[in-house]
Amino acid sequence: MDLQEIQDKLNVLFEGSDRKIVFWYDDDAAYEGDIDSLQLSAGIKVFKLTGSNNFEAKLLLEHRDVDSNCLVYAPYARPEDKENSLVDIFYYSEHFYSDKLIQLMGELNIPPECQDEVKLYKKFWAGNNLQKFKSLEIETYTNESIDLGILCVLAGVKTLNFEEMLRKTILAGLTDNSIMKKLETQKIDRVFWRFCEKQYGYKDSNPTIQKFLVTMLVTYMDAQMNGNEPKTWKTFVSGKKNDAVVFIKNLMNNEESKEFYDGFASKAVDELNVAGLITQIPLADVVSSDALKEFDDNIIDWIAAKLEDQMLDEKISGMTIPEICETRSKSGYHFSSVYKEKYQMLIAAYHVLKEVSLRRYQSTIKDAVEDYVGGTYLIDTYYRKFYYYLDRIGMDTNMEKIRDLVENMYTNKYLTDFSNKWNQLLTDEEYDAYTDTRQEEFYSQFVKKFMSEAGGGRVVVIISDGMRYECARELLDNLDLDEKCEAKIDHMLGVLPSETTLGMASLLPNNSIQVDGNLDIYVDELHCGNSTAERQKILQNIVPKSACYEFDSVMQAKQAELREMFQDKDLVYIYQNQIDQRGEGMRSDNEVFNACQEAIKEIQIMIHRLTGYVSNTRYLITADHGFIYKRDKLHESDKIKVEKISASYKNKRFLLSEEPISNDALVSRCMAYLGKLNKGFATTPIGADIIRMPGGGQNYVHGGSSLQEMVVPVLKVITFKGKQETGLVNVELSSFHHRVTNIEVKLDFMQMEAVTDTVKPRRLQAFFVDADGAKISFPVPITANIKSDDARDRLIQEKFTLKSGRYSRDQEYFLVIADQDDEKKELHRYKFEIDISDLAY
Repeated sequence: MDLQEIQDKLNVLFEGSDRKIVFWYDDDAAYEGDIDSLQLSAGIKVFKLTGSNNFEAKLLLEHRDVDSNCLVYAPYARPEDKENSLVDIFYYSEHFYSDKLIQLMGELNIPPECQDEVKLYKKFWAGNNLQKFKSLEIETYTNESIDLGILCVLAGVKTLNFEEMLRKTILAGLTDNSIMKKLETQKIDRVFWRFCEKQYGYKDSNPTIQKFLVTMLVTYMDAQMNGNEPKTWKTFVSGKKNDAVVFIKNLMNNEESKEFYDGFASKAVDELNVAGLITQIPLADVVSSDALKEFDDNIIDWIAAKLEDQMLDEKISGMTIPEICETRSKSGYHFSSVYKEKYQMLIAAYHVLKEVSLRRYQSTIKDAVEDYVGGTYLIDTYYRKFYYYLDRIGMDTNMEKIRDLVENMYTNKYLTDFSNKWNQLLTDEEYDAYTDTRQEEFYSQFVKKFMSEAGGGRVVVIISDGMRYECARELLDNLDLDEKCEAKIDHMLGVLPSETTLGMASLLPNNSIQVDGNLDIYVDELHCGNSTAERQKILQNIVPKSACYEFDSVMQAKQAELREMFQDKDLVYIYQNQIDQRGEGMRSDNEVFNACQEAIKEIQIMIHRLTGYVSNTRYLITADHGFIYKRDKLHESDKIKVEKISASYKNKRFLLSEEPISNDALVSRCMAYLGKLNKGFATTPIGADIIRMPGGGQNYVHGGSSLQEMVVPVLKVITFKGKQETGLVNVELSSFHHRVTNIEVKLDFMQMEAVTDTVKPRRLQAFFVDADGAKISFPVPITANIKSDDARDRLIQEKFTLKSGRYSRDQEYFLVIADQDDEKKELHRYKFEIDISDLAY
């Protein structure tokens, strides 16, 4: 700044009628030789400080001359307030700065006591850093806020937040970190580490990002494990545990940083020698931590060993194997997305082993069917789920023994045993005398009655080729979660042989069904092959305003086309061929369980589509038959030989003949149950084996006489176009103490009612908010779909993690239970006290 500019600025400061005193501390004494040549406005006196004449200055300014304007010039930096006897005058006076940095302080209203801190970083204030610093809009300037502002600018953070600044810096890399290089160039890296020490308790003579992160990680694990980590890790533990927990949680949960966390955690495993030390950690503490993937691997190894030894009742921290798997699958556990499918596979394996050991075959066919639909079907569900997830995650050596165990238990101790006993009881007489609904009665017992119910309206029948009963139960569970649906399930005893042509024919209106030896079928004297047109002709013979459509043609139709297809129709049959088509393919039979999942999803979509597009609200969902699926293929020597047996029609699971067939592995039944004109016999394996025949397709089969093939589901579904607000289960907080003392807290919730036909399940979310309604925790999903009447089974425990912030016992906080899709729809709000020390930004 030249002398003229200084002179002009000083004269401006002295303008006005009031007396003014202006202090000028010239840090470098750059203008000491020019002070006497300044041409100031008339009446302005100049007093030069020497460092030893403060008393004289004070006497002059406050006693001898209290009227004149005065410039107080000091050719040195302003002393500390405690050493400056003129400090009181300084603070009620004006200030002039000739140094550019000091001028900057004046422009930003940075107080003089921060002068030295500003000067430490002269290089920083060049270029566009100044504007970025201004945009931080720092409310109160202190040495600390100035330092933090500089750090934020260098890190590219637009708000004054050390947590965000630290996150950005860490994401720049463990080595060759561009942001750390900037901090070192500006010589502010020491301040950065001082902040890390103050905020997170990290102190090191040679600090690095890598060592800081290890400290945070181990401190996080220490908090989760209640201090039971290996002794060699304890040197890393910080005293500020809450802040470390928040830091790691934020790193885990932030979309921008979660991948970085996974990479770092993987490297930390070697540094901490996790492989060598993990056995020193109690399993209960391993289960409580989600810091490392190796913890999940350890838990999975333990579960696998217990399943292999069939020690199914083993527990960790009071949790059963399924409970451990469900807990580790929840979204609150960081690596749940990596291991969820593996845990779900282990749950399925556990239940196959457990249920097969518990279930016993019943003494009559009626009781056997009731037992199957009452719960035994779950064995088939869990077997399906086991392979569904195993195929998705792939086989490893750890799972080979479990796979073999599940396969052996399912095939030999369940499927073969139950099939043999079922077929021994299912004689012609017992079959003919079966009093519950049979498949050929589907139209009269379900469709006709539904069409005549009060309120009326079009009925849509969706027939899924091959959808066995257990798949329909999963569809029911999914529909139950939709409050726009009301769904109930029933069952029928299927026809024999349990194959597509006959099964589809039996679902149409009929008085009699005739089957010849070549599986040529007539329904009330009308031919019924695998033709949609022929099925429609039979249907329209009884219900003129009806139609039959292929599933894909309905799914692909536009809204206008759909309205035309369904206009003036009282009854529509829709045929889905997802499961059977994939299962019967020579190269796709092992994809049948994927097809089951897709079929379930497609039917849900179809129901939503028809409800929305053509206002259809009444549905029946059924199948033509079920199926048997076994992953292991039979050896040729194990297949049933029929070379010398006379049969007009041969299939892997049934034979058609004019006379009964005598074979110890087969059982023949007369088809007269379908009508008196049927004199032939359907012959099926007594067990779950197949008949030796050329061609592929050994894993997925149907046509035989097993429960899996013959118990046919019937789902009755009513949908609502408007949102249903009633009939949903209630969920309440069950914990008595509404006080939080740690960053992580487990709370118990009670599903107050069991899910029934009239009380629907619901999907909720729970989270903490402050008095202003701002969320202070990560939302936790709660699915309330438990059907047990025992209240103990309806207790749900969830874990919450609070966000970083300052919490006070004097403030109000609330736990909110709300709708998962719309958090504005609150179910409950509970007042909480949060008492967590030293949990700050």
